Amino acid sequence: MDFGRYVFDAPYFGWLCWGVLLTWVSSVLSVCFAAIIGLLVVQCQISARRTLRVIGAGFVIVFRNLPLVPLLLFLTFGLPGLWMGLWRAPFPRGLEFLLLILGLALNAGAYVAEILRAGVAAVPPEQIDAARMLGLSRARILRRVIYPQAVRIVAPSLASRAVHTVKNSTLALVVPLPLELMEVVGQAGRIAGETFAWAEPLLFAACAHLLLSLGLDWLLNHWASREQVKIGVGP
Repeated sequence: MDFGRYVFDAPYFGWLCWGVLLTWVSSVLSVCFAAIIGLLVVQCQISARRTLRVIGAGFVIVFRNLPLVPLLLFLTFGLPGLWMGLWRAPFPRGLEFLLLILGLALNAGAYVAEILRAGVAAVPPEQIDAARMLGLSRARILRRVIYPQAVRIVAPSLASRAVHTVKNSTLALVVPLPLELMEVVGQAGRIAGETFAWAEPLLFAACAHLLLSLGLDWLLNHWASREQVKIGVGP
């Protein structure tokens, strides 16, 4: 029986394993950058300066409502065109993988910002007043009082958004990545293009994504449960 030959035979198995590694790398980097972007945006949203609040609100409106596929297509096709039109020079090569991560992070960052903003709003105002009476500056209140509690309050929602971002990494198919930078679904398509066998490599890719999502879901839900216990929520 030849079932599995287009997965486990050379060089297909090496391609798929490399694709799994790139899927993991792109997912982790996208989640990390989304967290940073979300934190910066929510900092703008709760700022005392009206200009920063407008910028934060505008970012959320744009990137939360812009579908991910057009965003990725713009970054990988439209942006190089604009670059050439403005600078009369070729767009730097080899940035496709970074642009993919940027697109995923911008999309997820808008949701992370709204989740964090809800967490900030849920922090009891009495604790903020108490911190002010102790003479803490606004920056220290945010860093020591507000943000730690906000993250614990919305930890389950943050975990869910991280898993969703991992699943969105499959949209790398629309990005013109070189063969050596394709994630696992792209590598499965590469094998299918050479062998006309779709079922086996795609089944491997689906299982790889399922295991990655389940593992990350378990890990993040465990973290979220621990954070919720710290504020007296959950078992």
